[in-house]
Amino acid sequence: MYGDNTAQLREALGTLMQITRNGSDVDDLPADAVELVGSFRHSITVWCQQAVRASNPNAELGGTTPRTRGPAEELRYRLAAARSAYAAPLPTVDQLATPYPNYLVDLWRQAAKGAALGEHDFAAGLSYGHLTDAQAMTVLKDASEITRALTGLDRRYTDAVPDWEPIDEADLLGRAAVVCAAHAGYSEPDYAVDRSGWRPPVRLADGPTLPGLGGVLQAENNLLVRLSYPPDAYSLRLILDSQRIVSHHAANLAPAGSGHRDVAAMWAERAETYSLLVDQTRNLRGLVGHGVAAAQGALAASRIRGIDPNTPVEARALRHLDALFTHIDRRVAETIAAGADDRSYLMRVGIPRVDLSAGGAVRQQRSRHIPLDVPPGAPVLATAKTRLTPKPDEPRVPVGSARSRASFTKSVETGQRQGPQPRSELSL
Repeated sequence: MYGDNTAQLREALGTLMQITRNGSDVDDLPADAVELVGSFRHSITVWCQQAVRASNPNAELGGTTPRTRGPAEELRYRLAAARSAYAAPLPTVDQLATPYPNYLVDLWRQAAKGAALGEHDFAAGLSYGHLTDAQAMTVLKDASEITRALTGLDRRYTDAVPDWEPIDEADLLGRAAVVCAAHAGYSEPDYAVDRSGWRPPVRLADGPTLPGLGGVLQAENNLLVRLSYPPDAYSLRLILDSQRIVSHHAANLAPAGSGHRDVAAMWAERAETYSLLVDQTRNLRGLVGHGVAAAQGALAASRIRGIDPNTPVEARALRHLDALFTHIDRRVAETIAAGADDRSYLMRVGIPRVDLSAGGAVRQQRSRHIPLDVPPGAPVLATAKTRLTPKPDEPRVPVGSARSRASFTKSVETGQRQGPQPRSELSL
């Protein structure tokens, strides 16, 4: 997520500024380490460029001057100029992933790793068209403060580190970052943007079966992964029934208390929802799909049946199970809606006519199969839409977002007030 990656950036750069202020081990870096730090700095500069572009997509910078460019355009222009003058290439994946023995260089690696991971956020919805104005200003201020940190570190490294490649026109870049940070700070920030961006995909939980509720979580996680492929109609009914069983027993596992009473009631309601869906899909037909997801649902149901209701469970495991329930419900609702759209799921309905072709003495009523979306207000579609798809909540602000940014800004401003120190003082 954007918040995790930027927090890693701020934490590593904040520690680096504190080290340089205290003057420890800055001028003892070997030449290969200095070159590696330059590569890491290059990666952080790329992230700042992309953050400014995501918050302000104006790309027409050719022929402009500092007088005609706005704060964001000026910062973007100076970042591009600084990056084009870098001699160090971007770091490789191995350099980003492998810890470096020198603590100072490894802090640069951690910051560059956060920047490299943060680049995925901009392609995963963290763009100007998906951000509110307040969120765009928050991203712009983050990029400005991190740029200020880079220019502050550059001034100290230029005086203290041999063979250090200074940022081209660092004063102009630092001034543009200060102006842009002040411009973005005029409006009220929206730290809910920290929950946007790229998230790692859910993967299968392989390995031996975990004991207790852990085994149920393992099977539910695998069910969520397997639901990425549409099941056939019979397997879908098995999945619905397995979730009814898991929800019913999970409600009994939640310990009595004010913090878990609401969760138990919510899971009991979920069991009623899936019981209703099982009843509404008793005539569902369709051969398109597979049944591997149903096997994981059956495992989850059998495992939770074997857990004693008096077994103590951790609150963290209950939160994890509740999160899996939310994702599975959304995936099941999407599966039912998609089966209705492409007509891979059919509903068997009776027609007022006797089936004369049927064998036996008693003639049965004839039936036919119709797509789910043919009858208006089909009960299974209405239930899936209203009870399995909750209303989107307002994005919550992660705890510590404001405090982390305030601490980082204070560290940057403290370093700029102190100014560069002579090499003799840094080597003490």
